[in-house]
Amino acid sequence: MDAKPLRPLFVTALVLALVIPILVAGGVGVRAYVRSSLHVAEEIRTARATASVLLRYQLDEETGVRGYAVTRERAFLQPYREARELLPREAAELGRALRELGLRDGVAALADASATNALWLRTVAAPIVARPNPRDGNALQRRGKALVDHVRADVARIQTAILTREAVIDGDTERAIDRINLVVLLAVVLVGGIGFFLASQQTRLTRTLAQHQREAAQLLSAYEAEKRVADTLKDAFVQKPLPVLDAVRFSATYTPAAEEAKVGGDWYDVVELDADRVLFVVGDVAGHGIEAAVAMVRARQELVSSAVADPDPASLLVRGNAQLLGQRARMVTAVCGIADARAFRFTYATAGHPPPVLVEPGREPRLLECGGMPLGLLPTVSYVEHTVQSLPGAMLVLYTDGALEHSHDVLAGERILLDAVAGVARSGVADAAGAIRDAIFSERTAGDDVAILTIAFAPAKRGRGVLAAGVARGGDAPGARRNTSR
Repeated sequence: MDAKPLRPLFVTALVLALVIPILVAGGVGVRAYVRSSLHVAEEIRTARATASVLLRYQLDEETGVRGYAVTRERAFLQPYREARELLPREAAELGRALRELGLRDGVAALADASATNALWLRTVAAPIVARPNPRDGNALQRRGKALVDHVRADVARIQTAILTREAVIDGDTERAIDRINLVVLLAVVLVGGIGFFLASQQTRLTRTLAQHQREAAQLLSAYEAEKRVADTLKDAFVQKPLPVLDAVRFSATYTPAAEEAKVGGDWYDVVELDADRVLFVVGDVAGHGIEAAVAMVRARQELVSSAVADPDPASLLVRGNAQLLGQRARMVTAVCGIADARAFRFTYATAGHPPPVLVEPGREPRLLECGGMPLGLLPTVSYVEHTVQSLPGAMLVLYTDGALEHSHDVLAGERILLDAVAGVARSGVADAAGAIRDAIFSERTAGDDVAILTIAFAPAKRGRGVLAAGVARGGDAPGARRNTSR
């Protein structure tokens, strides 16, 4: 072969030698940025939740002291003592998160709130606890209200600083996505230009050979770039550890689709509200790829952070829908709710998501009610809140549609799911979510990402009837439902 046919090959090799390091460097940069963004987003979530808990403890202190002052019953001091013990720990955690986020105004507001709380304890709570009916009781109550209002204002300043930081992070993320898209577009244009140059310069045999080489290089480059991004996102989206509670037990699993490097938008979250109640969310963003993964992060953050102010499931979905519409995000299906281990009650609402499964001791699993418009589609929506009264040992199973769509027949997929749940409930394994996944896909292949979350109430104690425990603590018969439109 003479020098002329070799010249285009040399030029191609030279250009690829420049392009591939750029793509590799871009992949490394995407990995680092995604990890950093997720870390900051997690700190924002922690700060918002902790700030609300801090205010709640202050209000618990005030409520306990007021109740004691009026009734002189020592039982009213129980929330006061608990909050007094826990509030410093929450303040320390909030201070750490605020410093991590670089929010100096928030740190200053937190310091002022802590000082105000200490002043309230010393000048209001201590005199009332020492003497439930002091002569200057009314003056103390007015002073206490003023100090608590001051703490409220400090917490509002902290939340405002966090929201401002969150808006900056969202803007940076959007700009980063735009830059990534631009780099990909330039790479595609460059590779296309190389192909045209080869086609115009080679002889018929050389053009055929160059065509094969170009196609192989494009496939390799596209595969490696997509796999790097997929591995980066899969590493970065590791779920947080589930809470550990005596009254409620959790298990969860996430299984990616069988297709290699296919990134989806499935997720689950469990947030501890108090010793007996947890908030749960399971969601699925439409589509796959980088944009779906980023949309998942936004939807997940909006739903969980919105629950800090009001954990009501139906209202939470309405607020999440409004936020996603404002961001022009992708469509999201979700189910969220509250598991109350004290009353053995599940309260939930769904937005276009598959129905939850409930299995109770001595009963077959059943699909619960579902419905509602997916999030991010319409500006005016309402959701129905369902309440299911259950009993000790009951388990709620939440999942994404990948657990059903291995079969083209949805009804068949639901039957397979219910059979898997029934088998796992009888076996009593600790990792219920993993066992359900294994039972479904032991002879099948997952065509989409699969997320499964189980929430189980602790079994009834010995010597106590299951039905009696459910009715006495919950107030309703087991299995009863109560729907409320929102």
